[in-house]
Amino acid sequence: MINKHLITINLKDVEVSQLRSKDFEELKQQKLEEGLSPKTVQHILSYVRQAFNHAIRNDLVKNLTNPISDSKVKMPKVDNAKTGFFKYDEAKLLLDTLKRKDKKDLYRLTVLLLFTGARFSEIASLTWNDVNFEQRLIYFSMCKGGKPRYIQITNILMEVLQELYEERIDSLVIPIMKGKSKGKQREQMPKQWQDIVDEIIPGNKTAGKARLTVHSLRHTHASWLAINGLDILHIKEQLGHKKIETTMRYAHLIPNKRHEATLLLEEKINKVGSQTKSQKSLDSMQDIENAIKNEEITIEQLEEELKKSIN
Repeated sequence: MINKHLITINLKDVEVSQLRSKDFEELKQQKLEEGLSPKTVQHILSYVRQAFNHAIRNDLVKNLTNPISDSKVKMPKVDNAKTGFFKYDEAKLLLDTLKRKDKKDLYRLTVLLLFTGARFSEIASLTWNDVNFEQRLIYFSMCKGGKPRYIQITNILMEVLQELYEERIDSLVIPIMKGKSKGKQREQMPKQWQDIVDEIIPGNKTAGKARLTVHSLRHTHASWLAINGLDILHIKEQLGHKKIETTMRYAHLIPNKRHEATLLLEEKINKVGSQTKSQKSLDSMQDIENAIKNEEITIEQLEEELKKSIN
């Protein structure tokens, strides 16, 4: 991190105590111009802020102040609006491919991520105490400032969880199963998973922001919920988001009930008009029947009136 991003022409000969906020504003702009993503630049600045805080706490540099603290350097905005997600046929192709290739761990991880909408870290840290087979619920505790939540266990999830339970070696639901790290918590999805996705989804490797990655499984879960009409508040609850603004990226996928309701307005009015016309016809017929019964008009007179109206 330091050698690659922080030792720049402008900063390499500057004493730490002489660094100012404007130096890191310039660094931020330089990295963005080099083509680094706003998210990566955020990580760089966060690293610097933590390094300054560490030095201050431990009195490593006398009279040092943090030039990045208290929003002195504005973090670049990250555009999360465009998030790729798997189409139904792509997801099925991925699951079928992992099964066919006998990639058991990759298949199980994919099912757990796709059908819970959880973050990878949440799945990796999941324990058997968090799984309630009887009530078919998985409990996710608070993570990344979000809210704890329960997720329903679908049939495919149940199948995978039961297999994992039979093979359990510890309290973790899906630990590393081979090698020196056997039994330990996973830190990330094995790289082979991304290789397989890039192989079976045409153009995925060069799709930029729309590239389907491990985190896309979470976006896919939320997107499918939205497409199927689940309201934004329930999607927020399902994903454990702290702020509704984070969930609003899926709002455009929810079927727009406004247009359906607008069309129904005319339909309702037309029905009322149709009912009124029918009722008038019924009322007229009733008047004629009553007139005949009361001998106010004869059948012959009625025929004459009908002939006149036709002519």
